[in-house]
Amino acid sequence: MAKEYKVINGDGHIDLNPNLWRDRVAAKFHDRAPRSVRLPHGSDAVVTDGGEPRTIGITRSVAVSHKEMANQVPTFENTAGTGSPQQRMAEQDRDGVDAEIMFSMPHTTYFRDAKDDELYLDLFRAYNEYMAEEYIAADPDRLIAMGMIPKSGVDDAVNELEHCAKLGHKGIQLDAFPSGKSYPTPEDDKFWAAVVDHDMPVANHGDGKLGRTGPSWDIKKVPGPDMHQKDPLRFFFRFTNDAMKGATQLAFAGVWDRFPTLKIFWAETQAGWLEFGLWQIDDHYDRYMHMIHDLWGVPMLERKPSEYIKERCYYGFLHDPIAVKRRECIGFDKLIWSTDFAHAASDWPNSVAVMEEDFEGVPPDEKHAMLVGNVANFFHLT
Repeated sequence: MAKEYKVINGDGHIDLNPNLWRDRVAAKFHDRAPRSVRLPHGSDAVVTDGGEPRTIGITRSVAVSHKEMANQVPTFENTAGTGSPQQRMAEQDRDGVDAEIMFSMPHTTYFRDAKDDELYLDLFRAYNEYMAEEYIAADPDRLIAMGMIPKSGVDDAVNELEHCAKLGHKGIQLDAFPSGKSYPTPEDDKFWAAVVDHDMPVANHGDGKLGRTGPSWDIKKVPGPDMHQKDPLRFFFRFTNDAMKGATQLAFAGVWDRFPTLKIFWAETQAGWLEFGLWQIDDHYDRYMHMIHDLWGVPMLERKPSEYIKERCYYGFLHDPIAVKRRECIGFDKLIWSTDFAHAASDWPNSVAVMEEDFEGVPPDEKHAMLVGNVANFFHLT
């Protein structure tokens, strides 16, 4: 029987104690696997392979008032969203949410403390298996956690994507270009082809980027001393945020053209900026693209940058009445509402009440699309 959804959180967080899943790490790595530790001042942190303790942080929980946020001592026990699957579903019920797309952050924090790739890759295997076989299994219709993909090269990324597909994950979380570089490479096509072959939904979390540090383009041609800008793609985001950066890099690399069915959900970017951002990227393309092509060798596009973004990209927003009001700039069918539970940006347990204020006056079909239809279609939910 199909699950009836009325409200889906398109972006939640699952920040589990690694002690829950570390026994799945290969036996020869047990002494090096992530483990939680209690710091002298009382908060919890995670240590991997003898590295520095990584604290779980004070912005990880909504179970603290805004006034008291700076005074908390966060532990896995007192932080919302870190408990059992049953606790998580009770937290969803309290917030009026029927299901969640859940993102996890250990691979962007403590996984890379592994001193070699053999351990690093085994952490992804162990974590993805635990989530699929134990956590999500409690209710796959409500607990929709993304499989995590390593940043150690295209082959490793493809192997873990295929592993996630076999485990039954309904989507993968991609936070770097498949090569691990800060810009797209021809080798990445092997990964994009695997995504298409497996019909695997791809989501990026946090800021619309697949390369947070480093150059945005594989620069073969360096402009002369009269050009003061080092990053050729920076021209497109001068007066707005760069949450379109990843999508724009894929456009100039020809990925959208070579893989016409590929789509990406960019979670937690907000969307109120889109109207101006989409106008600006086309305006600056017309203004600067010939210069960028001549000085850096970046290829011209077959279409306007905004056309690729509108057609192939979904954006996730939290409490953002501007995004709802200006939704026509990209289309209500490309926007996904979310709560950011259990992080401090969330309005839990009042997310639905805040949402109702933001959506006042929105036609029911458009509201349903942003709350349910878009995310259900993207992740192939029943």
